[in-house]
Amino acid sequence: MPTLTVELEKFDEAMLEDLVRNTGKTKTALVIDGLRSLYHASQEEDRVTRLSTQEFEAFLHQLEEGEKDPQVLLARKRLLSVKPVWED
Repeated sequence: MPTLTVELEKFDEAMLEDLVRNTGKTKTALVIDGLRSLYHASQEEDRVTRLSTQEFEAFLHQLEEGEKDPQVLLARKRLLSVKPVWED
């Protein structure tokens, strides 16, 4: 298992020591719990889409260049020609 060395400010060190005393958990267990909690909370955000650097760059490129796929362009054209039911 990899080892992580963490430098803490005095206040954070005191909080960690207090959590060790009050929970009976080890410092390692507390850090892992905090890491997992933060990770899960970040994944549960409803309106956030996370992309890798490569996916994000591809997305930006497509925005700049515009759509080139003939099937997508044809589907858009057909969609725009449909009269919405609320306009009857």
